[in-house]
Amino acid sequence: MKKRLNQLPISRRDFLNGMLIGAGGSLLSTQGTQLFASALDGVNNSVNRPGKDWYGYGGVGDYALSHGNTPELLAHAHDIRDGRYKNTNKSSLKIDEEFDVVIIGGGLAGLGAGMTFQKQRQAGQKCLILENHPVFGGEAKRNEFGVNGVNIFGPQGGNGFSVPSADGEHGDSYWYRELDIPREFDYQTLQNSKKSLGFSNDNMDYWYGGEDRVSTGHFFSDAAADGSGQWLIDPWRNDFEKSPHSVVDRQTLIDWRFNRRPVSSNEKELGPWLDSMTYQDFIYKFMGMGSVVPEYFNNILSTAVGMGCDVVSAYAAYKMHLPGVNSFYPRTNRKFAKNGRHGFPGGTDGFARYFIKRLIPDAIEGGDSFADILLKPINFSAFEQKDNSVRLRLGSTVVSVEHAGDADNSDAVLIQYIKDNKSYTVKAKGVVMATGSWINRHVLKDMPANYINACQSFVQAPFMIANVALNNWRFLHELGVTACLWDKGFGFSCNIRRPMKIGQYQPPLDPDKPIVLTFYVPFLTPGLAAREQAILGRQKLLMSSYAEFEQQILAQMQTLFQRSGFDAQRDVSGIILNRWGHALYVPEPGYYFGQGNEPASRDILRRRFGRIAIGHSELHGIQHWGTAADEGAHAMRQVLDVL
Repeated sequence: MKKRLNQLPISRRDFLNGMLIGAGGSLLSTQGTQLFASALDGVNNSVNRPGKDWYGYGGVGDYALSHGNTPELLAHAHDIRDGRYKNTNKSSLKIDEEFDVVIIGGGLAGLGAGMTFQKQRQAGQKCLILENHPVFGGEAKRNEFGVNGVNIFGPQGGNGFSVPSADGEHGDSYWYRELDIPREFDYQTLQNSKKSLGFSNDNMDYWYGGEDRVSTGHFFSDAAADGSGQWLIDPWRNDFEKSPHSVVDRQTLIDWRFNRRPVSSNEKELGPWLDSMTYQDFIYKFMGMGSVVPEYFNNILSTAVGMGCDVVSAYAAYKMHLPGVNSFYPRTNRKFAKNGRHGFPGGTDGFARYFIKRLIPDAIEGGDSFADILLKPINFSAFEQKDNSVRLRLGSTVVSVEHAGDADNSDAVLIQYIKDNKSYTVKAKGVVMATGSWINRHVLKDMPANYINACQSFVQAPFMIANVALNNWRFLHELGVTACLWDKGFGFSCNIRRPMKIGQYQPPLDPDKPIVLTFYVPFLTPGLAAREQAILGRQKLLMSSYAEFEQQILAQMQTLFQRSGFDAQRDVSGIILNRWGHALYVPEPGYYFGQGNEPASRDILRRRFGRIAIGHSELHGIQHWGTAADEGAHAMRQVLDVL
């Protein structure tokens, strides 16, 4: 029988017993948490590795042992940062294998690089992808639960998408056509209900753009210590009437959202100017609006670019078509009322699975149908078949990449990596670093000084996605919502999705049947510099135990839903945490056009040096599945030029 990842040995009773442990039952020592607080933030200390219970429950299926950053990955990152591999003498290295190209990173950028190699390679050329997680995809992975005989899914990171045009030459359009993904999808209809409820097909639509089609509740906390508060259902439809906002603040939100025309449509003129300020500066100085706008929008913006209006370039807001800088949605013609977003069962994991199926056909069992690619088990034994033009090696953490000689004249690159606590060395004619700058600056041993400085200028924000498996969602049905936003507490939003029907997979949409409730959780400290916010956020993300986050989630659900009948013991079947220490790149002012006479850091990093090219989603600014693959493809083309 083929060996593959299987269900973790945890029952619902085990889960609930763990769930109800008090805060005093923290699963991680103070010393252990200090490791994570300092990892990759440049703070030295020698501390223990995390306890086995820090990671928590992982669900069932092929992704059960790979949800968010794994403890092993963080431990290796700690070693890399502390220079454990700095003094290796490359002249004495034993070469274990040789390839034409090695790709570091098996996320969407690395998979896009792999597809480009496969299409453009010369006969006989071979490529190896080294991925440090137990499953490919980077943040484009799924969580899977088995609840009462029903398999239900949630995203680990990357979420929804829109079906692109069929004629584009890059980005979503190109890859969608290249991968041959369906353009129409079927979703489950609501059963066992007399209510008319609107559902999002993904976990993002209701934040910004889907307010008129998703039944969204806004919870405004009272000052009382009992956690009481006020629900408003679909407040955008009623101009936030009856909300705690002042009349002026209500009108400000409406004006910001609907009644402010863009300052210009000339991107060439607008770009450098907008990139010289934050979006908050633009809101205050040029839209003439108060703090109610960033207070409302900070968390929502962070889901796309890691942080809020106070540190993100106004040009990033332009690229996202946000109010004032670009888009105009008049009340009489709301563009956002058109339902164009979709969500695969695991978010953008469907794209990663399509890439893998195209690169290594046997890597996912079954045929080439949409249902097989999305739902059949992963065949882990297929990744290393020697006749594959592209091979994938999981659980392999690269610790050193360096040219065999002088970068300008060398004919090879040496790659050292750790797998199963053993060290290996691969020799390649070229390397694509489909990894972020937070690790590249430690791993690329002969990277030029200006590249190092460019990497160090980048700030990556932490993020957590928590998926809660529900036995039923009757408490949401009674409230009359499928999506929720709130002003205080753990996170800021959660929702259930309208399940996609795929072949014989027909998950129910019934208030008395299982479903996944998803929380997207940023870690913001508005008013501080982006780097300071990132460090503090990583500390919060990585220092808390599984049990502590579990308690915070359940406490937030109790605050929100206790009056509509929520009971944790009865309604919750399991919780999976996906912690991403460097989830999203933060495009601060200067990211797109540089500052003064200095070029933009991303323009430096997108140029090959020697036989090494960098291609990662952070080089696009607004991280997205198609543009991530584009960056990997761009880097691969540069490497192929020197083979």
